[in-house]
Amino acid sequence: MSLIRGEATLTSPWFSNHWRLMNQGTELARLRRFPRLHISAAQLADGTEWIIEPDGFAAVRAIDTFGQEVARITRRSWWGRRWDITGSGFAYQLISHPVPRRWIVAVGGSPFAELKGSLVSYNTVTIDAPLTIPTVAAILAWHVVARPWEQAAAPRSLVPRTRLADSAVIAATDVAQGF
Repeated sequence: MSLIRGEATLTSPWFSNHWRLMNQGTELARLRRFPRLHISAAQLADGTEWIIEPDGFAAVRAIDTFGQEVARITRRSWWGRRWDITGSGFAYQLISHPVPRRWIVAVGGSPFAELKGSLVSYNTVTIDAPLTIPTVAAILAWHVVARPWEQAAAPRSLVPRTRLADSAVIAATDVAQGF
């Protein structure tokens, strides 16, 4: 399992759907948002790939290439200020901080990591994790914090597609753009 410790950053140029997750000078993952589909694709440095997608009302999940759920994040407050992040071997809360564009990751209400957006946007998200946090938990937190309106509920306007079709579209697009 890929882990983040210390300071990590998720960065994206303005108006871009491409993101990079860096930790201590090493690229941990490349992410790509597909706004029309309301999903993101993550490719870790070790070759692991995940699709991050809405799953019913107020939940987002990360699934692997076999269609197995790796982790999920579930909204716990009506305004989207509290989330639960769960996966194999971990259970955290993502809680909005009183300071704008700041969130804490907690266990039993005790914070152990913080996510911070820049003053203007979430095009740069800094993760300060003195204790290790699974990369999948950080990516799910980023997904709902950076684009909360996309995660409010499962998108109703989308045409259902098969997993195979989604994977083929993502793979072909990524290869063409050097992802």
